[in-house]
Amino acid sequence: MILVLCTVMIAPAGISSSNEDHTLSCFEPGSYLADKARANRIVLIGKHHKNIHIHNLIIHSLPALVATAGISTLFVEIPSSQQEAINRFCKGDEGVETIEVCDIIESPSYREILLKARSLGMKIIAIDAPVPCSITRDEWMARRVKAYLEEDPQSKGLVLAGQRHVFKGLQWVHVIEPSLADHLESYGVFSVITWPNAIDNLVPVAMDINSSYFSGVRDPTLMAMNITEQVCLATAADGVIFMPRNQ
Repeated sequence: MILVLCTVMIAPAGISSSNEDHTLSCFEPGSYLADKARANRIVLIGKHHKNIHIHNLIIHSLPALVATAGISTLFVEIPSSQQEAINRFCKGDEGVETIEVCDIIESPSYREILLKARSLGMKIIAIDAPVPCSITRDEWMARRVKAYLEEDPQSKGLVLAGQRHVFKGLQWVHVIEPSLADHLESYGVFSVITWPNAIDNLVPVAMDINSSYFSGVRDPTLMAMNITEQVCLATAADGVIFMPRNQ
């Protein structure tokens, strides 16, 4: 991995933590993700839908993930019913605009991820659930990922999903609902969240999440979720990518 020396303030505006500020060693996100992909069969990245800066980070990270980490498959939060359209797109028979993407996710930069994946020869698998669905979306998506991995035991995958789906072991106030990451736990999963508008650096930085620095820390997504008070990043994810201010 490429080491980046930076100062990450664990308690800036919008981040709640009882820890004092610390100087931490961080990593360039592309090399960080490739390193984690080499050690795990599945890397999950939690996205903030329509965030062009996070989309561009993923686009720039894909070549190394394919070339140096053996990632061959991109799992995307697109309705499973669009798999045939994706297959035609991957073959070059139709354009990326023919793939129907939910409005909450749809953006030009999201489709650029699909174009980049195709140019790298990646397989693209749609995993989102139909509406209505008899099981939770997370379970449906996990079944799609599992089915593909079992058909191709040598494959390694990158899963792009909304942030809430990649958190692990969340304790909800009123329900018990395992996340996508929980359902995939036995497959060797590394969950990375993205944190927009987090640091004063000019470029994004990545780091592992550990109990020393992240006990009690919640990102904006966790803050907005109806979860128990003890839930924090120290137990809910494996890594984090901090995005610069205004990104």
